[in-house]
Amino acid sequence: MKSTEIRNKFFNFFVKNGHEKVASSSLIPAQDPTILFTNAGMNQFKDVLLGLEKRNYVRAVTIQKCMRAGGKHNDLDNVGFTKRHLTFFEMMGNFSFGDYFKKEAIAFAWEFITKELKLDVKYLYVTVFEKDDEAYDIWNKEIGVAKDKIYRLGAADNFWQMGDTGPCGPCSEIYYDRGLSFGCKQENCAPGCSCDRFMEFWNLVFMQFNRQANGELLNLKQQSIDTGMGFERICSILQNKDSVFEIDSFERIIKKIEELTQVKYTGQDNQTKAAFHVLADHIRACSFLIADGCSPSNEGRGYVLRKIIRRAALFEQKLTNISIFSELSQVVIDEMGELYPELVVNAKLIKSVLENEIEKFATNLIRGKNILEKYLSESKDKTITGEQAFKLYDTFGFPIEVTKLISSEKGFTVDEQGFESEMFKQQKQSGKKVTQELQDLELPENITTEFVGYKQTENTSEVVAVIPGGWIITKESPFFVETGGQVSDKGWIEINGKKSEILDLKKVNNNKAIAVKIDPSISLKVGDKITSIVDNNLRIDTMKNHTATHMLQAALIAILGKTVKQSGSVVHPDYLRFDFTFHRNLTNEEIKQVEDLINLKTRENIKVDVYQTNYKDALAKGVIAIFGEKYNPEKVRVVDMPGFSAELCGGTHVHATGEIGCFKIIEVSALSAGNRRIVALTGPKAIDLFQEDFNAIKQLSQEFKIKPEEVVETVLKYKEQLRELQLSLSKLKKQSWQSEINNWVSKVEEINGIPFLFLGLEGFESSDIKEMLTALMNKKPGFYFIISNLDSASVFISSISPNFAQKVNFKDFGLWLKEECSIKGGGKDILQGGGPRFDKSLEGKIKEWIKALK
Repeated sequence: MKSTEIRNKFFNFFVKNGHEKVASSSLIPAQDPTILFTNAGMNQFKDVLLGLEKRNYVRAVTIQKCMRAGGKHNDLDNVGFTKRHLTFFEMMGNFSFGDYFKKEAIAFAWEFITKELKLDVKYLYVTVFEKDDEAYDIWNKEIGVAKDKIYRLGAADNFWQMGDTGPCGPCSEIYYDRGLSFGCKQENCAPGCSCDRFMEFWNLVFMQFNRQANGELLNLKQQSIDTGMGFERICSILQNKDSVFEIDSFERIIKKIEELTQVKYTGQDNQTKAAFHVLADHIRACSFLIADGCSPSNEGRGYVLRKIIRRAALFEQKLTNISIFSELSQVVIDEMGELYPELVVNAKLIKSVLENEIEKFATNLIRGKNILEKYLSESKDKTITGEQAFKLYDTFGFPIEVTKLISSEKGFTVDEQGFESEMFKQQKQSGKKVTQELQDLELPENITTEFVGYKQTENTSEVVAVIPGGWIITKESPFFVETGGQVSDKGWIEINGKKSEILDLKKVNNNKAIAVKIDPSISLKVGDKITSIVDNNLRIDTMKNHTATHMLQAALIAILGKTVKQSGSVVHPDYLRFDFTFHRNLTNEEIKQVEDLINLKTRENIKVDVYQTNYKDALAKGVIAIFGEKYNPEKVRVVDMPGFSAELCGGTHVHATGEIGCFKIIEVSALSAGNRRIVALTGPKAIDLFQEDFNAIKQLSQEFKIKPEEVVETVLKYKEQLRELQLSLSKLKKQSWQSEINNWVSKVEEINGIPFLFLGLEGFESSDIKEMLTALMNKKPGFYFIISNLDSASVFISSISPNFAQKVNFKDFGLWLKEECSIKGGGKDILQGGGPRFDKSLEGKIKEWIKALK
């Protein structure tokens, strides 16, 4: 049965049974700090399961793209070496939100696999949580599964949770017996064994609890069902394949690897096949992550992506000496682009990011492997220390997984705990926060705040909560709290005619309330009336920048294409910053086109319409949903500039584009491969910039007695003349000191058995005195110290020829210069640096130091 048919059967079966078909969400969880990536179908329904959100359906069915390569759910080390593990995979799932529970979930699953997929019952086994008698009885007494095919397992196998906190509950898993040839040959081999005989392919989770940060299990408001069936696993069963890498979804990738490497997959040993498997899995993972807005970096999700790419680069070398990994991305796009259009839209970006990252790692891979080989040869206990593993990571960009992989192939282990300790030390030294968690204040559910700031910037309301530390919550508030890139408002509270500046703002109680921090010395109690006042000037400037940010994205898409996707933003009263995905630098002409288009739409004074609808209808109308934002599917807010821009947004905006005044880009930079940043100004700030630039140009035109439009050409002309003069001056200076070389050599004097010369000069650069040192050494080996004053500082260089090197410890000499002469320098064989302007006494001090050498 082909994978396409399996997909269709799954959706059709559950839609027929009253389930809403819901599209896969992004691999990047929307505003969920508890997980790195979407790792299960239930992620997008988390708030529904918690009872914090309601949908217009109580049953759902999805096929969700998932990643398990970081955090609690991490299969990265297993990929390539087992027949079932993947980093990227698709999860088929059906869900019930307070509707049906265990009995119906089990019945649906059994009917689908035995009637629709026609799996032979004799090969099917199930497991239940060891304490779940109810699930056991349903399987045995109602479904009719024999007792010898039902196994009770512990929490490690049959109690599911998404992260360290959140929805969880006991589960029941369905296994397929693949036969003795796949097993470990032990008599007690059964479901739950780590061998490949019994393949778990469907997990039915009975959501009953919400795990707290302290480990406590609280009952959910409603019992729900979350199931997850591995799409690739069920395909391998139905297609009678030994591993998930041999199903039809992987065929084209494997063939492409064969074509590019000239290595056949069939008939290879396990190590060679593992390389095929790693490349096939990792190219899918990387393509989907980049398409969803992730880019390589040294932290968080970006670091996981970097690890996957670099692991692929390592396995790539087992098949070929050329780089093929990025070439495989087009196969993924061709294979899955119809199901996931984001792959097609971001095709160029995906290839560009992969090429760039592989190229950056190629040189370090060779150097790093040489260092690792040295560590391996020097090790006496077949262990790579944590310090060594960290040096490979910090110096050569070797993820710990790469070091472990190379080491394990040689029979070595890596001290991972020591590596983490070194990582912690570096973070501490660099001032980075090792952990950063914002815990919601625990308040009664009825403590809420109505945000009235869309229409009001001043509001009088009663206090509904007073929290220690100077925090208060009011029934209504005009204060916007930072979200969606827009910074929080500034402002004041007024009590009995007295104003006090607000110190901070924070959303609490599952974002249902706005907490305002005020001077703790102000005494307030529940029921008091206060007036909240927004700094209106700052709010207006922020609104201009926020609307302009939407216009910027629309203009970039119009000029550069749909590859552009927002990856971050800051909306501040003084400026706007917009991060976006694009595979190359922007040209000056493209930057001008973006500015011109935005300013054109500003002059058109387009009315900014704000309205509410549901998520599905908004997307159907082409409204853009922003990466990383979380939306209520039943109620979203659209900010629409008809004919130009329409986005989902909760921020504050101007009423018409003309209020922005004008728009000017002041910075375009590259954050990483495939990720760009634009900084821009609007309104008064842009006008101020224009005025400053105008005044500067006017002053220059008057100074040079030329027309304003000739300023740039004239400055470039003078710059070239200056460069030529500097070259001429440099030649003259070189000729002058070269004529002095013989004279200087004649002044070399022997001190404590060492030929020594001190040269104190004026106006020579570091490059000049370095040439002087070389010329002197060629004429007469010895110990030289050359220093030159440059304005208010000095630069110096010092070296000693090898035949006298044993007499002078340059490390000691450098420390002495620093402590006694306030001159700092570094280097092993050549000491160079600088300090304040030197005086004549320096020569005598250095000679006395040499005389004191033993």
